[in-house]
Amino acid sequence: MKTLTTNLFTAFFVTLLFVTVSCAQETEQRPNLTDNDRLQIAVQKICPVSGGELGSMGEPIKVKVGQQVAYLCCKGCQGKKLDAKHWATIQQRIAAAQGICPIMEKPVDATMKSTVVNGQQVFVCCPPCIPKIEADVEASLAKVNSYYTAFIAKERQTASDKIHASAQAICPVTGKELGSMGEPVKVKVGEEVAFLCCKGCVGKEIKAEHWKTIQTNLAAAQKNCPVMEKPVDATMKSTVVNGRKIFVCCPPCIPKIEADPAAYVAKLDQQIASDSKE
Repeated sequence: MKTLTTNLFTAFFVTLLFVTVSCAQETEQRPNLTDNDRLQIAVQKICPVSGGELGSMGEPIKVKVGQQVAYLCCKGCQGKKLDAKHWATIQQRIAAAQGICPIMEKPVDATMKSTVVNGQQVFVCCPPCIPKIEADVEASLAKVNSYYTAFIAKERQTASDKIHASAQAICPVTGKELGSMGEPVKVKVGEEVAFLCCKGCVGKEIKAEHWKTIQTNLAAAQKNCPVMEKPVDATMKSTVVNGRKIFVCCPPCIPKIEADPAAYVAKLDQQIASDSKE
């Protein structure tokens, strides 16, 4: 076991030395990022040099790390040494996002074998899967990217739910602060998604006074109409999209929101998250 650990540690840092040199060159002169690039960026999430979140410093920069395509947070990170901890975190995220081997459909993790095809790292459950991936790269990457898409969608929904719960603030059954009884429980109230303080509240009557407070809380957290960016409050018109209530400054804003619900929910989340940080 000690010999294996030593060999892995040595191999990692030999690779890292090579990686540092490779990172000095962009793959192209700031190309426009494709949809596939943006999927890979969402999976990678952090810069291997600074550890900063990709996108927080502007458009990520596409580079080569050995044979592997990776992304840096900014030009200032070009040519700098990759941080071993950040690179290890990235490998763990790639493996977690993939989840299963595209050949045998068995679970994979970052300790397992992998291959790089078309610049993309693919983990396998066993070495014999590698030549099968390399024999049909397009089909294998299509499978892996479908796993990535599901992983990112779930991750984003979890983040959105946390923001929504923070805006709601209280349980509609007990009136208690969400989080005070453990992880809030996600439920449907008509068309709306809402959160209860605990499993004990599931199926119980929602109190009108608490629900009214929640509507006030949601409008206060939202602050502005996402279309016209004018102030809103709980007395104003609203629509429910993807389970989220969105208040509007005037009725004509509703069809615009309903035409692109995901974008407006994302905008709402960004506003609430930004205000929370402030």
